[in-house]
Amino acid sequence: MTDYNVRCQVDEEFMPERPGVVERAFEIAKSGKAANIAELRKQLTAEGYSNNAQFLAGRSLSNQLTRMITEARMSKANGAR
Repeated sequence: MTDYNVRCQVDEEFMPERPGVVERAFEIAKSGKAANIAELRKQLTAEGYSNNAQFLAGRSLSNQLTRMITEARMSKANGAR
């Protein structure tokens, strides 16, 4: 086993793989923690996903995330009543 293989095994054991940019964007959108796409991008940047703009630039993906944000926030608001 080479040093690289040992290092990878150790990293995998102690550092779980972080989700990709789009996957994390979906998680944030579903949580309702962001009020809009701009806030979602700020959250991603704060979490270290500095290259998020290129991944979220598509209109279809932005529309889907916006719908998810709206649904999550409406669900939270209805649950709070």
